[in-house]
Amino acid sequence: MQTRKFFAHLWRINAVIILLVGLMAGVVLSITGYMLLRDSMRTRHVDNVANTALGDVLESAAELGSFDSIQGSTVIRAPLTVRQTYSIGSGSKEAGSIRNYLYVEPTKHTAHWLRSSMDGVILSSVALPSPAYGENKKDVVAYVHVIVDKDSNGDNRLTESDTKQIAISAPNGKNYRVLIPKADRLNEATILDSGRLLILYSLGSKLAAVELNPVDPSSSVTEYVLPTTLK
Repeated sequence: MQTRKFFAHLWRINAVIILLVGLMAGVVLSITGYMLLRDSMRTRHVDNVANTALGDVLESAAELGSFDSIQGSTVIRAPLTVRQTYSIGSGSKEAGSIRNYLYVEPTKHTAHWLRSSMDGVILSSVALPSPAYGENKKDVVAYVHVIVDKDSNGDNRLTESDTKQIAISAPNGKNYRVLIPKADRLNEATILDSGRLLILYSLGSKLAAVELNPVDPSSSVTEYVLPTTLK
């Protein structure tokens, strides 16, 4: 009789333990599911990403950045960044990209944009010549810009994965012109000892080059393909 009562109490204790474990597991699963759902629904923030949504844009805001001086020039410039919030799955994502540069001439009280259009994304904008570490800064003679303005891979975004344009401009942001309408990558941009600007870029399996006088807007352009393949 005592043995039967003992096992009866034991089964009751086990039933309570199983019930408590089940309740705890249910609570843990509920909390985990809630956190996963909340994470999927929240807005994901990605700063300084060259990414522009072409559709499903929920919100868009433009912001002018800090002005930087240009070596050898009285002109200063600042990037115009556009931040977009767009739909992605059941949530949303935020991305920012540089669309243009504003050049200001304080002594003349004038200002102008680098590009006439705000539609593309400027992936990079590099001043040349670029001094080596420890050297004195040299006056800028040109800027080389890498731009994406077409969705070449069909993902409804303008990103690093799309085909690029390579353009140049004077240090003050004028005389902007596209030298290379299609490129996969800018491999090198440098000022040669002769004073000419050399740009090396890749497109598909070829490595090509462009040379010109960077200070003369009417300078003829020399183009050639290097005798090598990249694939």
